[in-house]
Amino acid sequence: MILEFVLFLSLVLILRHWLTRPKGLPPGPRGFPIIGSGVAYYLKQVLEYRKKYGDIFMLNLFGMRFLYICDYKLIKETLGRQEISNRPSLKGFHFMTDGKEAGVIMSNGQRWVNARRFLLRNLRDLGMGKSRLDEAIIHEARSLVEDLKRYTGKPTRFPESLNFAVLNVIWQMIASRRYDLYDKEVTDFMKIVGTLQDDFLGFMIVETFPILKRILPKFIFDKLLRLEVLEQTVVSAKKLFGKTIETRKAQMDVNHSENVIDEYLIQMNNKTEIAEFFSEGDLMKISLDMFGAGFDSTSNMLMWIILYAAKYPDVQKRVQEQIDEVVPRGEFPTNQHKSQLSLLEAFIHEVLRMSSLVPFGVMHTPSEDTHIAGYLVPKGTFIFCMFGYMHQDPRYWESPEEFRIERFLDEDGKFISHKEGLAPFSLGKRSCLGESLARMEMSIFSAALFQNFTFSPPEGKEIDLGPENLAMIHPAPKQDLLISARN
Repeated sequence: MILEFVLFLSLVLILRHWLTRPKGLPPGPRGFPIIGSGVAYYLKQVLEYRKKYGDIFMLNLFGMRFLYICDYKLIKETLGRQEISNRPSLKGFHFMTDGKEAGVIMSNGQRWVNARRFLLRNLRDLGMGKSRLDEAIIHEARSLVEDLKRYTGKPTRFPESLNFAVLNVIWQMIASRRYDLYDKEVTDFMKIVGTLQDDFLGFMIVETFPILKRILPKFIFDKLLRLEVLEQTVVSAKKLFGKTIETRKAQMDVNHSENVIDEYLIQMNNKTEIAEFFSEGDLMKISLDMFGAGFDSTSNMLMWIILYAAKYPDVQKRVQEQIDEVVPRGEFPTNQHKSQLSLLEAFIHEVLRMSSLVPFGVMHTPSEDTHIAGYLVPKGTFIFCMFGYMHQDPRYWESPEEFRIERFLDEDGKFISHKEGLAPFSLGKRSCLGESLARMEMSIFSAALFQNFTFSPPEGKEIDLGPENLAMIHPAPKQDLLISARN
């Protein structure tokens, strides 16, 4: 009798699962009742589903829907729409403010609009994307070059000074401050954030499925969520950014702002329209957002550039020869040289394509039921725009698995700045607000490094470019390199 009841209940659940599925959803496996079909967290999984269902498909797990979009044109059209500009409301991403929405990267609505508008305006006023920022980047590039000279001639892990050099550029704009290249407080904080990122996938799984909190024992849930590391991050971040904010409060002139924090505090105190959601807690979250973007994303991309240079020495040599021709001996490369360094720009962009730092993009969610490519996409669906696939799509890239800088050069050897199928800084309304700064940094830092050093694998070893099965974040693999000084 019990067995018959279980079979009957199972049949009811299966029928309910199939019959209550909304009509018009994108294709995809229906999976099992309650559990669903699963979620693709690796590019290899996405490729298998795409072969079967096409450029847009939907998976589901524990009642949550996950939409995957693989085509460049469809991604571009989707991310340009206002109703798809939201981020999922996941409390874990707001751990700095006890789960309350804050900052700019993961906030929504008018809070996000105000924060993004404020940051774009002030970063541009402070020189982002303009030649007057050259001086700050060149200063940090010189410091980095001098530090790297200590590591030449023997296999070594790339030093932390790269992170500091990149961080100092944005942090001077944010707080009028630069750190020593091995500042202990910042180094410790970077290590904590790095530990959290190492298990980002586990963190994402727990955050995406709150049901796990109800069905898992607390000690397992806390371990998956990396609760201990989150608490360390909060304590360290509040100490680091709180001290910075207090310093700026003591030094700032209420009639004249020198940096983003100054201007934020002035706007907050004056209760201006743009400061509707401003608070010191929100400022700390914005500081964390910019801090992470300032050292993590750009320094990772520079590390990828160095690894690809070491992997392809002939290409590295061509880039170096052009730098030697364009930049007078004894001078450092600047943004003014960029237009003449076509090989370097082509090299950087091919690395951006091949490495795909964030292959799944940053999640979006529609604020209302909507349609994409004619399919119904319910409110609250998690949307992944598959930049990792797009950057390898044979419809846009011939022999995409090959590293060829010629993709970004015309017949006259000039750099092609725009190519369909490439979007390393995302697209649409939530594209990276620091893109112009990151491009300047990549160009100047890369030119300075290739001007002064040659990078290669240690004798008897090969450069590791990481697994083909990309996860949600694709950091540069840590490994020994040989750094050789150039005459």
